[in-house]
Amino acid sequence: MANTQTLANTERNRIQSNDLAIHNWYQFVLGYPPHLVREYAERFGVTEDDVIFDPFCGTGTTPVEALKNGIPCYGLEANPVAAFASRVKTYTDYEPEMLREYLAYIHSSMRASYRYHGIAELQEDLFAYKTKLMPVIINNLTDLPDQQKEVIPKGFISPKPLQKVLIIREIIRRIENETIRNFFLLALATFIVKDAGNVRFGPEVGRTKPKSDIESLTAFTNIAEGMIGDVQRTKLIGQAHIIYGDARQLDRYLPQNLRSGINAVITSPPYPNEKDYTRSTRLESVLLDFIRNKRELRNIKETLLRSNSRNVFASDTDDRYVRRFSSITSIAEEIEQKRLDLNKTSGFEKHYKKIVLHYFGGMYRHFKTLKPFLAENCKLAYVVGDQMSFFRVHIRTAELLAEIAESLGYKINSIVLWRTRAATATKMQIDENVLILENK
Repeated sequence: MANTQTLANTERNRIQSNDLAIHNWYQFVLGYPPHLVREYAERFGVTEDDVIFDPFCGTGTTPVEALKNGIPCYGLEANPVAAFASRVKTYTDYEPEMLREYLAYIHSSMRASYRYHGIAELQEDLFAYKTKLMPVIINNLTDLPDQQKEVIPKGFISPKPLQKVLIIREIIRRIENETIRNFFLLALATFIVKDAGNVRFGPEVGRTKPKSDIESLTAFTNIAEGMIGDVQRTKLIGQAHIIYGDARQLDRYLPQNLRSGINAVITSPPYPNEKDYTRSTRLESVLLDFIRNKRELRNIKETLLRSNSRNVFASDTDDRYVRRFSSITSIAEEIEQKRLDLNKTSGFEKHYKKIVLHYFGGMYRHFKTLKPFLAENCKLAYVVGDQMSFFRVHIRTAELLAEIAESLGYKINSIVLWRTRAATATKMQIDENVLILENK
């Protein structure tokens, strides 16, 4: 394994071609690469007899990489579609031939349903599947309920692509086997983002030019075939336990028999910035029914670490945990003073000070509830980036988290530069670090 420090700065956060299997089934745009997990698992001396935990596991980079190396793993994630992706990726008993049989069923059902409704494709479908399963015809074209449409950002998907997605979704829902059904729903999530939606990523989530129509039979089949090929070629060893929950309240979600049982933590929490992490997955979250209305969206945001102005609420109290840290409160006050000096009066901008306090307060709660579950000498790696999103005030995230962790009895091992990246607001190069802690 190559040390990531030998990679060019621009390559360090990119997934390498030989790592794509399973990881690329569905990816979160703000994730980190598998080779980082391998590097720190190796540095920490993690073996098959240990347990790795990722409390912000996203779409499963750490759990998948752990299973590729035969290491038991727990993951926790507060975004439901990301937690779903992690569970599907880390299931270890798929049968490739059974999956191909059901893919043939889906493909045949898509073709029959499109023909029934007179729905055309942009190009001729070249796949020819035979299946013992009886194809279904979705004879009722349904639309999304208005409550769900209100949650999707305007222009993220056009009418004809949406119609095709809803037909595919209904076909997959007819599969009785939950494991197989979920496998293809994850393929559909990737199809939604990659092919059906008008969504672009980086550095912010936005719209592309609307697609009046899409080619779906071949595109969806290619995605699912690639996933099945990965199942056939890639062996996952052991078991990952993926939990949907709030990383600030780990004692509510982790099993009691895991106390003092975690040997390594490799993770990347959200950074304090203006990125709405639910917006990055909004389209597929709605179309797969993880979000059915604005109330459910708010419920999800309430379980997330406070990191942007769109998930700060009047009832929040995480700030009280860091009021004694002058290093944090002084940054919050500097941001507020800049807001006043610049005469910025929007509701979002008035939240900037609160975001900093609630973010670090939430991480205080996270570190505190995590500690009882850590084995003696457990090592922890937190990938976190500095930020300048709030009136260009520099937030040195790793240093501030180190101070919080030390106050709770963790030993600070080091802060290692992972890479530099351009700040969105200033284009200045700022640091992304790995904070290394030990449980003592």
